[in-house]
Amino acid sequence: MGFADDLGAWVARQRWYAGKSHRPRFRILETQPAGGATRYLLMDDEGARPTLYHVPLSVVAEPEDPAAVVGRNGSGFFTDAARDAAFAKALLAEMGVDVSRVTGSRVLTGEQSNTSIVFDEDGRPTIILKLFRTLHHGENPDVTVQRVLSNAGSPYVPRFLGSIDAEWPDVGRESGVAHGTLAFAQEFLPGVRDGWAVALEAAAEGRDFTGAARDLGTAVAGVHGALGAALETADAGPAEVAAVGTAWRRRLRIGATEVPAVAERRDAIEAVYQAALARPWPRLQRIHGDLHLGQVLAVPGAGWRIVDFEGEPLRPMEERAIPDLPPRDVAGMLRSFDYAGAVAAGPDAGAWAAECQTAFVDAYVAAGAAELDPVLLRALILDKAVYESIYEARNRPDWLPVPLAGIDAALR
Repeated sequence: MGFADDLGAWVARQRWYAGKSHRPRFRILETQPAGGATRYLLMDDEGARPTLYHVPLSVVAEPEDPAAVVGRNGSGFFTDAARDAAFAKALLAEMGVDVSRVTGSRVLTGEQSNTSIVFDEDGRPTIILKLFRTLHHGENPDVTVQRVLSNAGSPYVPRFLGSIDAEWPDVGRESGVAHGTLAFAQEFLPGVRDGWAVALEAAAEGRDFTGAARDLGTAVAGVHGALGAALETADAGPAEVAAVGTAWRRRLRIGATEVPAVAERRDAIEAVYQAALARPWPRLQRIHGDLHLGQVLAVPGAGWRIVDFEGEPLRPMEERAIPDLPPRDVAGMLRSFDYAGAVAAGPDAGAWAAECQTAFVDAYVAAGAAELDPVLLRALILDKAVYESIYEARNRPDWLPVPLAGIDAALR
């Protein structure tokens, strides 16, 4: 095996490698200098579409972490540069971040699709850098949205610090070159817990969570308002409405084919869709796109922060920047409360979730950031629950009653 084979084998073992459903076929597209290391751009030509991976490597005499070793380099070793403190600090400096007080860094474990590095300043964790492992043409939506919200002074996102881009060959583009985001840095918030864990704990104990739900509704409305003011918006014309209707019905058709209980409710769901498609729609704008309790952080004594604005993972990156319906985010959060109640299985879980949903919606509407037509919201909730039904039927059949109960609640 040559070095390219070693590199491909190492990438295929990482949690952030997205091609686990097929046998990869890697090739090194390009190498670039990167903060004292070398950035390898590795293309996997198999799968539904070619995927480009970002793999910066350092050369060390003796590796500290065997899992970071990619291959031999003469008497030394190629290792994952994300674990190299000098490389990580150089990335920050290239973004324009003052690194004079940086005293150390560490890679967070458990990441699914990227690599996050936390930096200490004067011994305290203050900065987190997200290294994107899968590259796409165009600025990453997470960077665009967090920068815009941070510049607007939004209190509902971590403070944006900087980002770094690169170019690489792309024969599929007229220019022959693609340009995209490699990494970005933002404020690190110590002591936070993700909203899913916080809500699950409250639901299991039957503890009132409506105050937190109200605060979250206000936060989502604040983010929507700031995004609507700062980024492109568009009218929901006949073509846009028809496209959404087509997507709803496609998912419903799949759901009815794969899940008998969805088939039994198909006509009732279709009637809600039809009513929603006939209504006046709010302006389309940039939204979160994949909002649920796992995408928000509870900051001790400082409320909620919303994170991970990359959008729906299964959508092509270029589609995630297209203006969308703000109530889609609301529907995602309402379904997440349902899941929290069901998974926690605490006392009167259904009532717990319903109270949270009401508090969230009331606060969102009171904040006045965007219109919230109940008919359109109902259709979006149904579409989300139909999608969940398909997912659960395929992957976790024991969980199928959760989205089915959500469909019934929306139809009532």
